[in-house]
Amino acid sequence: MRFVITFFALAILIASCNRNSEQVSETKVSDASSIYLTPDIMCGTIQFTDGCGPAVDTLIRFGITLIHHMTYEDAEHTFDQVIAKDPDCFWGHWGKGMTFIHPMWPDEPTAERMQLGWALSQRAIALAKNEKEKKYGEALAAYYQDPTGRSKPERLATFHSGWKAANEQQPDDIEARLFYGLTKLSTASPADKTYAIQLEVGALAEKVLETIPDHPGGFHYAIHAYDIPSLAPRALRVAESYGKIAPEIPHALHMPSHIFTRLGYWQESIDWNNRSAEAAHKLIVDGKISMHLFHALDYVVYAYLQQAEDVKAEGVLKHIDTLSGQILENPATMYALAAMPARMALERQRWADAAQLKVMYADRVPWEKFPAYEAIVHFARGIGAARSGKQEIVQDAINRQDTLLAKMGDSKALAYWAEQIRIQKMAVLAWQAYGQGNTNDALNLMRMAAEKEAATEKHPVSPGEILPITELYADMLLEAKRPADALVQYEKSLVRNPNRFNSLYGAGYAAELSGNAQAAQKYYSDLLKVAHTQDATRTRLTHAREQLKSM
Repeated sequence: MRFVITFFALAILIASCNRNSEQVSETKVSDASSIYLTPDIMCGTIQFTDGCGPAVDTLIRFGITLIHHMTYEDAEHTFDQVIAKDPDCFWGHWGKGMTFIHPMWPDEPTAERMQLGWALSQRAIALAKNEKEKKYGEALAAYYQDPTGRSKPERLATFHSGWKAANEQQPDDIEARLFYGLTKLSTASPADKTYAIQLEVGALAEKVLETIPDHPGGFHYAIHAYDIPSLAPRALRVAESYGKIAPEIPHALHMPSHIFTRLGYWQESIDWNNRSAEAAHKLIVDGKISMHLFHALDYVVYAYLQQAEDVKAEGVLKHIDTLSGQILENPATMYALAAMPARMALERQRWADAAQLKVMYADRVPWEKFPAYEAIVHFARGIGAARSGKQEIVQDAINRQDTLLAKMGDSKALAYWAEQIRIQKMAVLAWQAYGQGNTNDALNLMRMAAEKEAATEKHPVSPGEILPITELYADMLLEAKRPADALVQYEKSLVRNPNRFNSLYGAGYAAELSGNAQAAQKYYSDLLKVAHTQDATRTRLTHAREQLKSM
């Protein structure tokens, strides 16, 4: 990718944030129980020249920049300041309404915020002083119209149409172009394996970076567009640079790990997410712990486990136990709280531990509002119980999965997660059947579950499936004494999940049992490269080392 700034571009660019990144101690101001980012930090450059005057334009630029960084709470606080300083400024009302909409996240505005968003959009349209502001206002209103009668996917579709119209009406407006690209990504079907939309939006974002090399939306949306194993190499340079333009914004520090995870670059993911977590520790919203902290730590745990740094992964969970204060209710937080303990047990084949899992902090967070993520716990329980011979727990886990599916109903907003639960339930049923001696039925169920998972994509909220179903299918084939078939499935898993510890080990072991010494040597060698630190200690590593010595 080329980074070029033309003379014309320089004439229209205004830096959103420009304080030296080393001045960390002065980046935030306290407002009662909240601590927010302020406009004097480094966070990139956007295209913005026509605001509401010197008194608020710096805040407007900062707020738009934060929206591109998906740092929504801080953006909302910023636009509240704009409204307070100039109630008749279009950008304050438009910007606040935009902060409620999270196209790439699994949440949606509350009913109260939906009504407020509609009111903000109408106020913004009434204040619009030119065609650009009118189109921006109409795009916002497209999401909120009929506040109680549509699903999130339906809202995103009209939101996308609104930004498409704004982009067509203002073809030189980089911000409209990027919001159009973001909404296009948010409506892409996970079943489309041509990735045509992702490629289009990725190219759009890269083109923006040729003009504005530190545009936050260019970085952020390129990473989301290429957050797919086959496309991830396209975003490697972007991932390596994103955190440099916004060294104090937790989500900007986290986003590179989407690409590093897809490529199996575990140490890079650990480094960036630890930085993200450290930055998130400093931000408090209404006295609550930021969701950016838990999101980053889930990625850290996943990466530590792939490098077999189990003690460090356990240390993350112990650290979470020390956190005081309320936990901010958010899908990313709830996903992480469900996923981390499940990963700790399942990735290390501690099946009996997995069978005994319970939801974390049942007294501190409202799990009843998040059935899609509670289901993760019961998937782990079911797999753990089936593989440790505790059939009564297996059935209870399946019953809980059914209950949570019923609770989600036919919600279009939860359709993706409902399908994930159905896939996970098939895997639990398969291992239940295997434990009961029904090997052929079990293998057929696992094959179908693996095919269903292959037809979907990993959600951005997660670094990876709790356990890849294809890997679980390979495990079952191995136990059924079909190592050659197991090797094929482990290799499929590694295409979707490069450098996964258990898929590498499984491939090596399956090759060993099949008499394929060359493949065994390759996969065991790759495993030792992945789990290369002094903290990497597992019996699987010992076996790999011993086999390599004998080859």
